[in-house]
Amino acid sequence: MLEVIMLAKAAGINLSETDISDWNKVLFNLQPHGKTSMLQDIEAGRKTEVEVFGGKVVRLGRQYGLPTPVNQTLLQIINVMEREMA
Repeated sequence: MLEVIMLAKAAGINLSETDISDWNKVLFNLQPHGKTSMLQDIEAGRKTEVEVFGGKVVRLGRQYGLPTPVNQTLLQIINVMEREMA
């Protein structure tokens, strides 16, 4: 999330760490046994939407010359998982 905030600032989009705090309130109230759609896709052997989200963050990082190591790592891990499912 911090990488997205950093990119938003570079792009002139009004996001801040307050938005992360607000989103954490939502996340902390989710049911612990729930699963994200991406996890459900992996478990079902389907291609995920990682390129739409993580891929975009990584591409924007390159565009703005900003590091996105967390998103880059997660993108690589999930891409490997997807290839191994095929």
